[in-house]
Amino acid sequence: MIGNINKRYCAVLFVATFLMGTFSLTSCEDKLDITPKGKVTLSTVNELELLLNQEYLLGDLPADNVGILSGESVGTFDQVAAVLSQKNTVKYALLAFDEQVDRATLTTVDERYNNIYKYVNYMNTVISKMEQATGDEYKKTTLVAEARIMRAWLHFLATVIHAPQYDASTAATDGGVAYVTSVDVAEQKSKLSLAATYQMILDDCNDQVIALLPQDRGDQFMRGDRAWGNAVRAMVLFQMKRYAEALPYAEEAIRLRPHIFDRSVIKETGEWIQGAESANNFLYIGGTARVCPTMTMLSVEAGNMFEAGDYVINYESVGWSLDYGKMFSGLEGVRMFMGWGTCCNVYGLTSEQLHYVAAECLIRTKRIDEGMALVNAVRQFRVENCQPFSARSEQEAMSLLQQAKFVEQFGTPFNFFDRKRWNTEQDYRKDVVHRLGSLGTFTLKPHSPLWVMPFPVNTVRYNPTLTQNY
Repeated sequence: MIGNINKRYCAVLFVATFLMGTFSLTSCEDKLDITPKGKVTLSTVNELELLLNQEYLLGDLPADNVGILSGESVGTFDQVAAVLSQKNTVKYALLAFDEQVDRATLTTVDERYNNIYKYVNYMNTVISKMEQATGDEYKKTTLVAEARIMRAWLHFLATVIHAPQYDASTAATDGGVAYVTSVDVAEQKSKLSLAATYQMILDDCNDQVIALLPQDRGDQFMRGDRAWGNAVRAMVLFQMKRYAEALPYAEEAIRLRPHIFDRSVIKETGEWIQGAESANNFLYIGGTARVCPTMTMLSVEAGNMFEAGDYVINYESVGWSLDYGKMFSGLEGVRMFMGWGTCCNVYGLTSEQLHYVAAECLIRTKRIDEGMALVNAVRQFRVENCQPFSARSEQEAMSLLQQAKFVEQFGTPFNFFDRKRWNTEQDYRKDVVHRLGSLGTFTLKPHSPLWVMPFPVNTVRYNPTLTQNY
């Protein structure tokens, strides 16, 4: 008993030290000397490249916001009873699925939103200044292409989080986000329609731009290559439900970067050690820090979705722990991940995700066996003595894919993206339910306004075009 208490104390002490500490990250912010109206001092190709040579960290962990809405998470660290007792907070609104809470007023700042547009500004600096920069002419074209793909991806993240799910029949009138292409900080950035936003995203990651990317990024795991470009375009078309169009890009991304991370080694090591530089990452983008899904507290429902032979559940010594889950959440049945060597790709993309994207596209286009083969290709590295999935219908195949993919994406925003997309389809929409023991049961409907996150007050105050999208 004393040993367990000491272990818990050490874990809490480690977490506290981790949260108070700072990370020494490769950055170029000291090089981005912004003068009035967005003018910068960078003047050579190599100096501008520094804006791409950095570790992208977007801040807010999905487990504390969109992961709660998808049914994946009940947060990080917070006692659930304490969250539910404070009814005038955004965290309460998300956990209790309370649509009456004024989230727009309470969202005074949004670290993720602000960081997205900070990095967009970096990309725009590269794009706008490259033509006049001195240096390698060939390198100019590849760097501009990389910046445009990253600009597309950053806007895509903002759009899915802060706007409705794309529907071709309503996109022209639905609200999107501001698509920023100027470095002039004094210029008002007007919110576009959802249709116009997606068109700008697709324009920035078009075939001609992808073709200009380097064939292989080498060991620069935070730099984009042609696999990354294809993966981005596949994800955008996929979220738009243009499955037949998304498929060839997903397949090309997999062809260029087929590596699937092998979790079976956990059986021997007892630890899930996966670096940000892992070959399965197309390009790594973190949250608050590299470690992920560390600190994520799974909902009881999410914790029950693991397959019986899951390597992490069965062999990771401090993996999805019921003890830590109960200690921090206060609820029985909640699992919390406390391994500190895992760096899952929070806001970037992986080969595994593109396997699932291609699989769903194949299933949707009546190639069910091929789709199941891609699902099984990932599962064989996740589940001991894996028995291959097979299906006779689209609905059966989708049910199997949804469960396996949901577990694969823990700690990222992509379960939210998927559920938001599926909620617009009669065959796949469903309620999300939080069963929180004696604290109550809460239900989120597919059409709820909670599926759209508010723009932060500090941004809306200075941009009257940013009316909320819900």
